[in-house]
Amino acid sequence: MNMCRLLPSAIGNKPYAIPVVLAASLLMGWPSVSDGATRIAVLPFQNVSGHLEAPRIIMPIISKAVQDRGYEVVELNSLEPFLFRHRIRATEKIRRDHLVELGKELGVPLALVGSVDLFADTPGNPQWGISGRLLATDSGGILWAGAAGFTGDDFTGFLGLGTVTFPDRLAELAVDRMFTDFPSGGVKAEPARSAQAVRSRKIPGRIFRDPQLDTEPPRRVAVLPFENGTERRGAALIVDDLMVAGLFRVGRFDVVDPGEVLHALQTLAVAPYGGIDLDSLRRIGEALDADAVILGRVEDYNEGLRPGTSTSPSIALDARMLETKTGKILWMGYHEGLGEEYQIVLEFGKIKSMVPLAMRIIADLAETM
Repeated sequence: MNMCRLLPSAIGNKPYAIPVVLAASLLMGWPSVSDGATRIAVLPFQNVSGHLEAPRIIMPIISKAVQDRGYEVVELNSLEPFLFRHRIRATEKIRRDHLVELGKELGVPLALVGSVDLFADTPGNPQWGISGRLLATDSGGILWAGAAGFTGDDFTGFLGLGTVTFPDRLAELAVDRMFTDFPSGGVKAEPARSAQAVRSRKIPGRIFRDPQLDTEPPRRVAVLPFENGTERRGAALIVDDLMVAGLFRVGRFDVVDPGEVLHALQTLAVAPYGGIDLDSLRRIGEALDADAVILGRVEDYNEGLRPGTSTSPSIALDARMLETKTGKILWMGYHEGLGEEYQIVLEFGKIKSMVPLAMRIIADLAETM
């Protein structure tokens, strides 16, 4: 298992923004980006931001960023008929069989999926948050995951200069950050930890860890939908994607793609919100070939945008890992964070956007598993 720590780090979906992780098939059994595999389908990102204009702004920027990295992006006039014909609406959680058909029909070995988690066109200080995953169309395996987020004020320097006030420009910066470790087209991915691995000085407040994780850790792990205990609609959807990216970045587990998870839950007619019985847990494990699942609840999710609340983002997560065959609790954790808690001096170090904060909290939790 120590060899897995050499794997790259990543994070992403929605227009989220943060580090990236590149998987190594030789070490974990995941597929790798092979020489000449440069044709790619960029699927419309799921818009969880609540802002209807967000996809129109960010998707052309994402497609261009992928092209700039050496890929041939499938044009929308070829992609949209496929999505319509197969009645694919949840493009961020596409099923494996649909991925296989996508690869065959359009001749693409790779697909990029993701989410726009946050967009606020605040005058003088816009915000973006995105996340994404690179998938192999023949297997549905995750090859890379990344996420990122910025506010215009993140770039404010001495005397208040440097603030990014235009949403389009901030979107370019967020996409560029998310793709920091994105593999170049035609270049075989090599195992290497991301230069932007998310790390935090905070230690999670409450943690239980079964010693079994040291001797017989789960090989394959699935993240089940989190329960939303907040007023922010879509908070759990955002956390689900970022949790997948965070676990993938850590590199200890083969992480099941959310598209496979959603399909299995729909097929089995299981809704694991708040809890899950042993029979359902076993059936999910068999359907996904997963040794363990992670589920939990978003206790707090404040992007710092609501009137009358703190302008510093805050988040609190409660999660647990269950062994699918026995229902045994392998790990439990609770962690919370406030953006201003990371402030060192003046504004330096302060986290002003939700996605980077969420990724730090998730990274802290993942490191204790």
